[in-house]
Amino acid sequence: MRFDLLSPLAREGLFFASISSLLVLAVIIALSIRTLNLPKCMKCGFDSVRRAKTHTIPDNLAWFFFVRPYRCGKCLRRFYCFRSHRTADADAHRASAGA
Repeated sequence: MRFDLLSPLAREGLFFASISSLLVLAVIIALSIRTLNLPKCMKCGFDSVRRAKTHTIPDNLAWFFFVRPYRCGKCLRRFYCFRSHRTADADAHRASAGA
């Protein structure tokens, strides 16, 4: 496709769509990397991460994209990851190992 044949408005739209898709891809990659590290805090490295309650409208909107809020048990940092059942598995493992 030759870009000199497009109107200026079409070029701006194509540029905006390209930048938007790159940003969405960057967010998906960042969330995927965080999810791989569960149940570990990204900031302090503590092994006790739990699901946080949803408080805001963005939390509820993120639910539709399988993104959930989590909270570290040590530094209390709140972050988002894709939905993972590994935190429940890790809690059950810790409870059985400690008993």
